[in-house]
Amino acid sequence: MGQNGMNERFRGSYIAKIDDRGRVKIPAKYLSVLEKDFGREVYLTSVNGDHILFYPMMVWQEIEKKIAAIPMRDPDLEEFVSRSSFWGTETEIDSKGRILIPPDLRAGSKLENSLLILGKIDYMVIWNKEVFEARYMGGQFGDEKMHKVSRMLNEFSSLPRHE
Repeated sequence: MGQNGMNERFRGSYIAKIDDRGRVKIPAKYLSVLEKDFGREVYLTSVNGDHILFYPMMVWQEIEKKIAAIPMRDPDLEEFVSRSSFWGTETEIDSKGRILIPPDLRAGSKLENSLLILGKIDYMVIWNKEVFEARYMGGQFGDEKMHKVSRMLNEFSSLPRHE
């Protein structure tokens, strides 16, 4: 546990490289969070093949529990499960702090040379840096979107806390 009893989180972004064997070195800050709070087992997957979702195994197992608890299967949920299973693989971080990205995930995500690893609070996302920039950096995050996010945060923060 981090300070004040709260787990550390995956924050910010890092540039990384992929080697010829498909291994990516985890940024030191993220590796520290993984080792301290989650362990070295991870689940790599995708839903569209264009980027990789990098979950600590403990986080992925919680997602699986939530999915299993849903009594009626929604077609979108079924598709998510099918896609994440198709692309998914369990792996472990090696002794040098690297993960091996399977060939199908590397090819689909166009992982070569410069990668972008984004922290998403309790998981990470790995993108081809150029693909990410083309998709997300061309436009602005406007006032309307920011107001929507602010409203969601305000609504969530007004909920009673269970500690």
